[in-house]
Formats: sequence, structure tokens, C-alpha cells
Amino acid sequence: MKVAGGGYASDLLLEETAGLASRDAGLASQLVYGCLRYQGQLDFLIRHYSGRDATQMEEPVRILLRLGLFQLRYLDRIPAHAAVHETVELAKRHRRSAAGLLNAVLRKVRRNPVRWPDKATELSCP
Repeated sequence: MKVAGGGYASDLLLEETAGLASRDAGLASQLVYGCLRYQGQLDFLIRHYSGRDATQMEEPVRILLRLGLFQLRYLDRIPAHAAVHETVELAKRHRRSAAGLLNAVLRKVRRNPVRWPDKATELSCP
């Protein structure tokens, strides 16, 4: 949320992960940078799996969906059930009303290749 509000990911990560073990700080960095790097693809996947345009969702919901989708689609070492569970738990703490939507959408996600609508989405570039 702080990055979406204009903060710099690198500065915020240094600040927020200062007290974490290096392994946890590394995972946090991978999640933040991955969601930023693949934002175009993740927003397409939100639309693909939910039937809703990501820009029409509240920002916290969109960010949580990006986080869950990134873990499910791009991180092999995080089990799918753990990614879904933790994302839904985050929603319960920050946007309780969105927990059901997040759970439903994330349970539909598969690692199968997706046909990207255009080159910009395939490369995840604006």
C-alpha cells in the first residue's frame, strides 16, 4: 500500500524488513519486486480469473490479489494452499469483506500457460 501511495519499494523494504531474518526479508523483497515487475500480467490474470477489471477493485483488494496470484503463478517453493490461506488471512485483517472474493479467485488459479492478449501484457510492460 505504501508503494502504491508513492513510496519507493527499495527504501520501504529496508525499513520494514530491518528486524526480520534474512530469509524472511528475502521473501518479502521477492514478493514486492515480483508484484511490481509483473503487475501488467497480474492485472490481466485478475480479470481472467475473477471476471472483473482490476482497476474497478478497491486498491487493497487489488494488491492482495496481485500478491496471491504472484505466489501461485511464479513461486514454486510456496505451496498453493499456503499462498491462498495467508492471502485470505491478510484480507481478513485489512479488508474482511473481500476475504470471500480472494478465496474464490485464488482457488481457480492454475499454473497452466495463459494466452496473453498482447505483447505488452506478455512482457508485462506498459
